[in-house]
Amino acid sequence: MKRLLVPAVLTAILMTGCSGEEKQVVKVFNWGDYIDPQTNMLFTEETGIEVLYEEYPTNEEMYAKISGGNARYDVLVPSDYMIEKLIKEDMLAEIDVNALENYKFIDKEFRSLPFDPEDKYSVPFSWGTMGIIYNTTMVEDDIDEWADLWNPEYAKKIFMYDSERESLMVALKKLGYSMNSTDPLELEAAKQELIAQKPLVLAYVVDEGKGKMINEEAAMMVAWAGDAALMISENSDL
Repeated sequence: MKRLLVPAVLTAILMTGCSGEEKQVVKVFNWGDYIDPQTNMLFTEETGIEVLYEEYPTNEEMYAKISGGNARYDVLVPSDYMIEKLIKEDMLAEIDVNALENYKFIDKEFRSLPFDPEDKYSVPFSWGTMGIIYNTTMVEDDIDEWADLWNPEYAKKIFMYDSERESLMVALKKLGYSMNSTDPLELEAAKQELIAQKPLVLAYVVDEGKGKMINEEAAMMVAWAGDAALMISENSDL
């Protein structure tokens, strides 16, 4: 049975204080494959506001670029833990949610979350789950636990996510700990698990992993549900 394991992470749209432009421009920094380019074109046609759109593969690469002070954006789309970090470092401007006509449609479940309890800096955009996608022609076992990513039978047939948050999360869950653990001993144990796993890993990937799995370059991969759905639509053996 194909199965995705599902720790959930929220992603939110943020507004940063970007200096005014002579013409109406909104600068957006977002994950790859999150918005169809046609959407940006339609937005410009409807509003007259040009969209300068850039993409990043991980929260950490996004942070490295904006923390240098030379890159400024109006809209960022980081994950929950990165939102909290940016708030603590005073890198975000407050949002007036009263000016957002559709804010009333956001479910209360996604409001007042721990990383932004007063909803001052973020507006929910999407949420997703992460699990393991695998090729049924290359895997005979039932894949139903994180420990399967440490199975030596699949040495050099495993793609891991090239992001410290996601990789540590997988190792923590394998050990039975919270994916949000801050316990130094638990984090060290997760680190050692990832070090032990490294010889089994073919590559650490982000967006490029989707095409590689579709092309059957590995047997299994850690993936977000949306990416998994795309891969399955392109290869019926996944």
